[in-house]
Amino acid sequence: MSGVDAPLTLFHLRVRDLVRRPAVTCAPGASATEIAQRLTREGVGSVVVVDADGRGVGIVTDRDLRRLVAADRSAAATPAAALMSAPLIAVRPASFAFEALIEMTRHGIRHLAVLDEGRLVGVISSRDFLLLQTAHPVMLARDITRAGTVAELTDLARGVTSLVRRLVREGGSAYDIGQIVAELNDRIVVRVLGLTAAALEERGAGEPPVPWCWLAFGSEARREQTLRTDQDNGLVYADPSPDLAEPAATYFARLAAGAIDNLVAVGFPPCPGGAMASNPRWCQPLAVWEGHFRRWIDEARPEQLLSAGIYFDLRPLVGATQLAASLVRLVHEEAPRRPVFLALLAREVVEHAVPLTLLRSVAVKRRGARAGTVDLKTGGMLQVVGAGRLVALELGLAETNTMDRFRAAAGKGVYKPEEALEITDAYQHLMRLRLVHQLERLDAGEPPDNDVDPSRLSRADRLLLREALRTITRVQAELRDRYRTGLLG
Repeated sequence: MSGVDAPLTLFHLRVRDLVRRPAVTCAPGASATEIAQRLTREGVGSVVVVDADGRGVGIVTDRDLRRLVAADRSAAATPAAALMSAPLIAVRPASFAFEALIEMTRHGIRHLAVLDEGRLVGVISSRDFLLLQTAHPVMLARDITRAGTVAELTDLARGVTSLVRRLVREGGSAYDIGQIVAELNDRIVVRVLGLTAAALEERGAGEPPVPWCWLAFGSEARREQTLRTDQDNGLVYADPSPDLAEPAATYFARLAAGAIDNLVAVGFPPCPGGAMASNPRWCQPLAVWEGHFRRWIDEARPEQLLSAGIYFDLRPLVGATQLAASLVRLVHEEAPRRPVFLALLAREVVEHAVPLTLLRSVAVKRRGARAGTVDLKTGGMLQVVGAGRLVALELGLAETNTMDRFRAAAGKGVYKPEEALEITDAYQHLMRLRLVHQLERLDAGEPPDNDVDPSRLSRADRLLLREALRTITRVQAELRDRYRTGLLG
């Protein structure tokens, strides 16, 4: 495989092309000694543990054996069943290599089973990707998890941006890149929180008084943050008893402030609007958060709609995730019952103009420092995100990613499959144009923005941009009709 040098390898190559040989297997009762001998004899790094019917139930790797030796346990007396990682994590042979890479990064593993309709056909490892001479997020994820200081994390965060550059060059879609970046950024945030909490404990703050959860909002929650943009986060903690109310507020205020300072040091810019856990408003017990969410739905004034647009896209990163689940459940239960709230959200989407002329060509800015450019965020992406959020609220969808939301909505019959594909293709094209533009700005030593000059695009990209914007106007028209936004006061 080292001879493969096509620039689109990760995104065109299938998992079946990475499988070099049948998987090496063993029974659950095989001893660690037998497994070590088999690994050496076969020249592999893992053995799949199979049951009597030949189904994979777990995997033992060379790292598992090293940990066994380090723990001074008997290799002869330790069976595979006590040593294996389970359940077995697998991908299909038809999956793209990049999908396998995402799974390995997500689970922090180096070996991945390949199953074809339940039949074990092989194992792929991180080494297979290294042989492709590609950036390896699994290694970066491991280093992030092991980082012992904020300074180390700062260096590793730069590696995420370098990885994005390489994946863009290899032809990765913005959706796929966003999935990988989300996994890595999540790990950075989790490690920052761990280091911050440890520093608090060293200074005598003790353990958290009640369970808590760190929340990601906005693009980070949607897994659409391909580069590090402004932070949108919060902290929710369990409703404390009266005697713990003040200690909890004090502890979590210190944790949030320290974490935000460290995230800024790592390279995540602060939110200009203060939508961060260090803002006391967004570091609150569950009951307060629930009060915010209910008020935004019930009152639905412009400022409430703006808050809903930020905070209703949420994802828990670390801690007591059931606290986040309570907020998600509240939204799923209440929003579909409020047709006026949904209609007002729809109006927010349809009233944001898309930059098209009367002749349906791309309209650029005419004045100012950014004359000749079009803002892809406010001129297209914002509308698709809003439409995806709206349909997710209406249907109570679990998906947070915009493209996943439209696919799920098509499954519910709200959109025809071909309509959902057209919308997601349009959104993905805008995301990619924006990402390439932002990387070019960074390479030139300038801060990334959303203002793309259509005259600098290839003819194909200009045509795709125009068609993407036209698709978005059709989405707006459909929402205008479905929610009758013209009748709202």
